[in-house]
Amino acid sequence: MSNGKVPASMERRFPWSKRTEAERKTAKPKPTPTPTPKPKSTTAKPTPKPRRSATPTLVPTPTPTPTLAPIPLPDPDDDHAGVPNHRFRSQVDFSSEQLDLDNPGTEFLQTPQTAVVLDFFSRDLAFDDGKKIEIWSFQTEASGRSLPGPTLRPKEGEIFHATFTPGKGAHTIHWHGMEPDPRNDGVGHTSFEIGNTYTYQWQAEPGRPGDPNYGAAGTYFYHCHVNTVLHAQMGMFGALVVDPVVHPSCPVSPGARRAFVDGPEYDIESETILVPYSVDPRWHEMNHAAGLSGEDVGLNRFEPKHFYLLGGQLSNRGDTDDRAWSLSSISANVVSGARKPTLLRIVNANYLPNRMYFTDAAGHPARIAEIIAHDGRPFRDTSIPGVPAPTCSAAGYPLLTSVLAFGAAERYDVMLMPRASGRYELRVEWEDWITGATLAVRTVPIIVT
Repeated sequence: MSNGKVPASMERRFPWSKRTEAERKTAKPKPTPTPTPKPKSTTAKPTPKPRRSATPTLVPTPTPTPTLAPIPLPDPDDDHAGVPNHRFRSQVDFSSEQLDLDNPGTEFLQTPQTAVVLDFFSRDLAFDDGKKIEIWSFQTEASGRSLPGPTLRPKEGEIFHATFTPGKGAHTIHWHGMEPDPRNDGVGHTSFEIGNTYTYQWQAEPGRPGDPNYGAAGTYFYHCHVNTVLHAQMGMFGALVVDPVVHPSCPVSPGARRAFVDGPEYDIESETILVPYSVDPRWHEMNHAAGLSGEDVGLNRFEPKHFYLLGGQLSNRGDTDDRAWSLSSISANVVSGARKPTLLRIVNANYLPNRMYFTDAAGHPARIAEIIAHDGRPFRDTSIPGVPAPTCSAAGYPLLTSVLAFGAAERYDVMLMPRASGRYELRVEWEDWITGATLAVRTVPIIVT
């Protein structure tokens, strides 16, 4: 621009740039005229419209200070006042002032394909180390009093009913991992606690082959959601296994079942459940509502002294009345044999981290555990959008391991895939959640035939 001219492209974008450099340097700013005040008139004139300023001046609007109305305390003479809109002054009120209904009605009640009647019990149960410990849990007329509670097995697509009558105060049943409506989810904070009897109703979503967005088949568990950490430690939990629908494109062999709609087939007879559990005796001396009124009863300190592996073959629980159902060994089928592989379902009912090691008889790592699902959700290959998602094994990379680490309430579905018959071992360790130190070890044999 040494010749004082502006490029044509700039003239088009910035019209003021048509002036030469010399004109801009010599140009003087125009003086701002001083307005002459006009005499006031008694005749009202219309207010002129303000001109739009090129750069408006923003005047901050003062934020009004909201006036908070005091929250009224609940009327002690009015149980619920029929008001579902809960407002609480503190966390203590939130925990202790839950809606407690004696016989709430099941809305939109339908005819179930699977139904169970559960009752509460409190009993000293015998464990495999000779200890007798007070346990609260669930029972049916056929199950007897044991721990875990009876295994419940609804099927995808079916209406499921569970009629529950609590004891020792109000309780609920929460279907951990399922997603029913709030009235049937068993969380008192969003629905109600049961004083007498209630029938839970829900339907598990059917799976679709190759579609990771559909299906509920897998391993879950149910537990009380009143003073949850205490009641679950007292034993108010049980396994919930949702079986898949049988899809025409995924037939099932005799004596077998699929883990999910297009999942691998497994041997029904040897299907096994494993439930790590530990007991802090101090907690088992507390009452139903310990800690709910704001008092410090030590529920933030879990210091277990006893460690157990609960469970066994799901096809044959046997007589476990008045004692815990303890896992003493696992029977598994050798790969490529006449029978389908063995499915091991794992439900962690323990508050500490666990590590699980699969080894051969000499203690060397044995990669015989194929993980097929976690928390009721199958592992699939979803790397290519818009096409069916096969299982990882069908995609060519089975998730084989010899070590599994998991925490409280986690569930895994594991296919046992030993290539040779003989004896293997499953070692389970409980770890301190702060230091990571190993607090206890229990080992069970895996007998492969």
